[in-house]
Amino acid sequence: MLFADQISTDDLRLFFYICEEGSLTGAARRCGVSKATLSRALSRLEEAANVPLFDRLSTGLRPTQAGMGLFETARIVAQAGTDAEEIVRIANGTPRGTLRIAASALSAQQILGPVLAEMAVRYPEVRTTVETGASGPDPLAEDLDVVIRLGRPEEPYLIARRILRSPLRLYGARRLADTADLTDPAVVATLPRIVIGVPGSPEIWRLTGPGGRTIELADHEVCRVSDPGIALGILRSGAGLALLPEIFGRHGTASGDFVTVLPDYTGPEISGFASFPPRRASIPAVRVFIDLLVAHASTLTPGST
Repeated sequence: MLFADQISTDDLRLFFYICEEGSLTGAARRCGVSKATLSRALSRLEEAANVPLFDRLSTGLRPTQAGMGLFETARIVAQAGTDAEEIVRIANGTPRGTLRIAASALSAQQILGPVLAEMAVRYPEVRTTVETGASGPDPLAEDLDVVIRLGRPEEPYLIARRILRSPLRLYGARRLADTADLTDPAVVATLPRIVIGVPGSPEIWRLTGPGGRTIELADHEVCRVSDPGIALGILRSGAGLALLPEIFGRHGTASGDFVTVLPDYTGPEISGFASFPPRRASIPAVRVFIDLLVAHASTLTPGST
């Protein structure tokens, strides 16, 4: 039996993702399949080739020389599979199939949750997967349909649909109000800052108050985080100040988890975008998801889009 007769295109696609991710765990997360499925696919390929395709290292999987020789063919097969899947999803006309989304954990909880719930009711044939992370990945590189992130994406080849606009406001731990005047800019300037290191979030905080008066907070950074949700958790634990989109911060002040600091001052406006490759715009599931997302965001910040 020829080697080519012993392998399937599905196994080659999974092999490609294992190479890309460097581990079964990463490939499983990206493909939405189990590690056992990936392991079986890899075993079949290695049995057919009669040589190992990966070196098993403590840091993950590294392709052997034979594995590297197979990689380009596997990449072509994976791309062809993705192209075929998109053609089928577009041609069908009815929202169905897998919808792959990436967003920060906080955005997924406060913005995506209601939208995905409505998607499940309206379009039960759509299976949605959501990856969470601090920064917005490239949807082309990660084979994603839509990425939700703060700030306009820098990649010129992506479509960017603004879904919301929200001013940045200053929030602080509740117990700070017991020891400091949180309406006094001079006092606030001495308090510890939690800086959120994501695109669109400034490191130096410039706020505008009554009569156009501006203040700048640049000192006393005590912590830098990669996700707004982490900053909220620190505030709830009783420490520091954070500059956050009002759309996220107001939930915490309403529940009493933390307080608004310098309530008469606001920071710059920040926008949230849904970005996606142009070809994905024709996929019915992507279109209805974006429409639902924009409609829901408009209820959170009326007039923001």
